[in-house]
Amino acid sequence: MCTAYKIGTDASRSEFPAVADFIAALAELPERLVRPTLDAPVMMPDGRLEMMSWGFRRQFAPKVKGRPPLRRTIVNSREDKLAGPMWRDAFQNRRCLIPASAFFEWIDRAGRNVPLRFTRPGDRMIWIAGIWEEHPEHGRCHSMITTEPTAAIAPVHDRMPAVLPEEAVLPYLRGELHAFGPSPVPLEFLEAPNFLKAPPAQGELF
Repeated sequence: MCTAYKIGTDASRSEFPAVADFIAALAELPERLVRPTLDAPVMMPDGRLEMMSWGFRRQFAPKVKGRPPLRRTIVNSREDKLAGPMWRDAFQNRRCLIPASAFFEWIDRAGRNVPLRFTRPGDRMIWIAGIWEEHPEHGRCHSMITTEPTAAIAPVHDRMPAVLPEEAVLPYLRGELHAFGPSPVPLEFLEAPNFLKAPPAQGELF
């Protein structure tokens, strides 16, 4: 599932006056790619911008007795498991909104992994439902909710970020939205340079 998304100058374009102050604060941040464990901006229910580390940190019992516990960073939470013990409290009490100008999914093409860059037409903001929690070592951490894919994304992946239309943003943050399903927000995608191997060349999209 999604393990990279982008914020930046194109993410400041929005026709959503209800969050104008947040958009202005977001526009002050540098353009960059967000990967697991990195700090990234989220919008809180009161409209504030807050920086949080991407991914809930979890510790699991070792598979082999006597070995150290397994530590994992879980960047995505599943809609169909939000009622479970890992996500329930955060979904009920600690919601946030993740802004992005693009997010990335991977496909296998001729035996190599290729990232696809998903955007909204016209460089409009992508609003993704998120949740957050406090970690004793890493501070506040956020997780991206995933849901069923749209018909366009289904050939690429069996899940997608819970992308919200503008009219659902405030109800979600107020705790009034409890289900997502395939997003009605139109998305388009193109192949992008492999940002895991080398920085994109000048003029290339990431």
